[in-house]
Amino acid sequence: MARAFARSLGRRPIAELKNRSLDRGINVLETLAREGACSLADLHRHTGLAKSTLRRLLGTLMDRHIIRQSATDRLFRSNVIFPPGSDAPQALELTMLIDRAMPVLAELTRKVGWPSDIHIISGAKMRIVDSTRPMSPYRLNHGFVNRVINIFGSATGTACLAAMPDDAIAEYHKQTRGDPTWGLRRFDMELLHYMSRIADVRTQGFGSRLSNYLGETVLDDGLAAIAVPIFVNKWPSGAITLIWPRAYKTPSDFAKAHLEDLKQTAEKISNAIAGKSTT
Repeated sequence: MARAFARSLGRRPIAELKNRSLDRGINVLETLAREGACSLADLHRHTGLAKSTLRRLLGTLMDRHIIRQSATDRLFRSNVIFPPGSDAPQALELTMLIDRAMPVLAELTRKVGWPSDIHIISGAKMRIVDSTRPMSPYRLNHGFVNRVINIFGSATGTACLAAMPDDAIAEYHKQTRGDPTWGLRRFDMELLHYMSRIADVRTQGFGSRLSNYLGETVLDDGLAAIAVPIFVNKWPSGAITLIWPRAYKTPSDFAKAHLEDLKQTAEKISNAIAGKSTT
């Protein structure tokens, strides 16, 4: 009887062999790819699925690291790349970085109080992908997840670039040459001048903002940051920060108090990504 049943399945059209739960899960993933970050209410509205059903699907997808819920805005985002034409976020390799980073960053913020952002390199820019700002006792303005920022002027950008060979930095300059927003032209700098800045970053052991870089907000955000890189497959694919009001301390003074904690956190994250023990 079992063989007969198996033969009958083999004769049935593939289209009839659908799995309802899998179909619903794919519906959620397609919605996140199409609409971008979504709340539970957004997914309910876009998919028509009951919220109780969505909670079960989201729990399973998060457990398998196929989607994530950002700590900053509590929105759900996809960790997978869909075919061309979709607007799904970054590759799974880098979203795995986020999964590994956030619990460790939360520990850092609990210890030092100050919030930490995690950025990844996205093309010739840096992209904010999550933050512990909501967990910090200091009420700094919340950053915007998926906001892109200048790689040359930002603390995270300089931290990542300083961890690369010089020819890689020159390639980023080539890609953005003459661009008044994303290139060195924004800071009235030539590559040779910027490389002296990179030498300073390599010596001091952390990245910080250029003095004339005030963030990507319309108004000066009033913040300062130090950053160190996170390595994926031995390459600086992103960076983590500690952030404070610029009037509070200079980057050098702030680093004296907190750089070692930041470096240890980055090492834990890089080890976790590589599958090494974080103890």
